[in-house]
Amino acid sequence: MRTDWRSMAAEPAELRAIYEHVLQAMQRYQVTALLFVHQQPEAIPSSVREWLVANWIPRAIQQGKYQRCAIVESSSAEAIQVTQAIGRQIDGTLAYAFFADVEAATTWLLHSAKAALVA
Repeated sequence: MRTDWRSMAAEPAELRAIYEHVLQAMQRYQVTALLFVHQQPEAIPSSVREWLVANWIPRAIQQGKYQRCAIVESSSAEAIQVTQAIGRQIDGTLAYAFFADVEAATTWLLHSAKAALVA
């Protein structure tokens, strides 16, 4: 499933609601991999980052069977640092990678899916 993030004025509660919608779609359509395209220049607010690591990601892994995540990074150095910091806090049950473009991210997701089927 692909999610494109664009620059927008959103409160933390609104961002959490978007992630909840993504989780519901993952469950409904049995999606285990996400492609996040971060085109927004601003970084994810700290309260949302903490919530993602402590709440949403663990629930997505458990309830949604979330396995793989490809992130196409923003052009903002601050946003890149914030996004990569989230990745460093994940406990290892989620395969993830960062990319500069959508094509490379998609290729990685498809290749990692095939590798998982063989294993």
